Amino acid sequence: MSQSISNDYVSMINKRGSGYNIPEIVDAIVAAEIEPVKEIVTAQKEEVGASISGMSVLKSSMLATQTLVNTMSSGSLFTSDHSPNSNYMRSTIVDQANLKEGSNLFRNVVIAKPQIWRADGETTISDQTITIEFGTNGPNDGGWTPSSPARVANVVLSGDTLVSAVAKLNNVMGLTAELVQLDSNSSNYSVVLTSATGVKNGFKMTNDAGTLWKTENGTGDFFQQSVDATFDLNGQSYSRSSNKINDIIPGLQVELLSSRADEQSITVTKSPDSIQQTVETLIADLNAYKSDLNMLGFIDVTGDEDGELANSSYLRIAKRHFTKLMTEPITGFGDTNIYFVDFGIKTSKDGSFIFDQKSFNRTYTNTPEKFDALTQDKVYSSDPLSSPTSLPDSGLPPGKYEYRQSTEELFSYNTSQLLATSVSGSGTDFSRSADDYAGFLLKTYYNNPPNYDIYVGHSAKTKINNFFANSLSASGKLDATLDLYKNRASSVDAKLTKIDKREALLQAEYTKRFSEMEKVVNASTSSGEYITQLVDGWNQS
Repeated sequence: MSQSISNDYVSMINKRGSGYNIPEIVDAIVAAEIEPVKEIVTAQKEEVGASISGMSVLKSSMLATQTLVNTMSSGSLFTSDHSPNSNYMRSTIVDQANLKEGSNLFRNVVIAKPQIWRADGETTISDQTITIEFGTNGPNDGGWTPSSPARVANVVLSGDTLVSAVAKLNNVMGLTAELVQLDSNSSNYSVVLTSATGVKNGFKMTNDAGTLWKTENGTGDFFQQSVDATFDLNGQSYSRSSNKINDIIPGLQVELLSSRADEQSITVTKSPDSIQQTVETLIADLNAYKSDLNMLGFIDVTGDEDGELANSSYLRIAKRHFTKLMTEPITGFGDTNIYFVDFGIKTSKDGSFIFDQKSFNRTYTNTPEKFDALTQDKVYSSDPLSSPTSLPDSGLPPGKYEYRQSTEELFSYNTSQLLATSVSGSGTDFSRSADDYAGFLLKTYYNNPPNYDIYVGHSAKTKINNFFANSLSASGKLDATLDLYKNRASSVDAKLTKIDKREALLQAEYTKRFSEMEKVVNASTSSGEYITQLVDGWNQS
């Protein structure tokens, strides 16, 4: 009896293929090789992306703070008081940078007036061409002088009503035309033409017939001549064409409201409330910037997410420079330095700025002139015959200097440097400029004292503005750092592209290898089926 062979032994090779999920195996092998590298590079991409975002936030914060600080001048540090009555004149602070404390005494005030022409009882108007000529005074005072250059306007009236005629006249530059109803129960009207104030803004009118305004009721009449405003200010006589005067008291616009012979005064003083409001606004602006610095550089030890620039050396430098800005003195406003704490700006325990009422009150009581350094640059000399000027962007550092006439040099007390000057002029009137600092100019005289002091003060406003301007400039390296991060991001993106290509190549390579292996397995499977058939035939026999 022939021995039977069990098919159990050949069943294992009697399968179609290996039976394994080849795609899964390939994916697993590729992932094991690619994913660790890809994770590292992806983390780098996230980190550099956060750095780019953080630098952009920092730049925006600098620009915003700089803009806000530069608006400090809009909040006046001064107030103006009137005596005995504000109904006689009105004052408005228009430029606090040039405003000075003091009392301004007005006497013999005569307000400026316009020229007025009026025709009463009008109902209709005849067709005519009216020529309006402007000049000094009017036709009724016997001294008409046309304006130079000539100011003439022609108004053609044809089929016009009173309303349309007045509308045409009102379009003449320098003239205001009105139609006034004389009686609410009648159709009689008054036509009123008014010029601007001032003696040179008078006018006369003729029609095409060479006569004055022609109406059914005769001609109108000039009943008020234009005159200038006249007044005495601090003992000096003035005249102006307008009652709004802004070119006599620096920083102050005065509006004359009534003619008065008696003395009227406008006193300009520093306002503690306005100064405090300006300081508190500055504190809020600086705290906003400092909050952004802290947020960007935040490092959380409990595992929460760090700030976008937590590991940035640029941010650490920016913090250090800002701290230095707020602790360094403000120089050039006298022989004594001024500090931010003198304004009432104090640093709290958590690093934020707070308003210190005691420091503020002490400065306002004892040395109120220090508040000039809050918003106003100042350049002055100890010699009354010298007039120095220095632009804030001249580059000349703020501080105290000694001008030495014999050597034509500026000695800096701050840096112990000697700065050469160039001299121009003749006679006794000379101009001197610092050779290396365009924007500094000293007008002086030959017979000046041989040595005298010059003070160049940059206000807190200018100091802060220059800080942010320098930070945002090319030398401040903010944009350079931002570009560095962007270049790094491009490099990381290139790495990820290469990794993706490597992943695709490995995927193809391993898929090919396992496909070849599968062919071998399939061939073995076919051989197994043949053997099975032989065994089955053997067992049957």
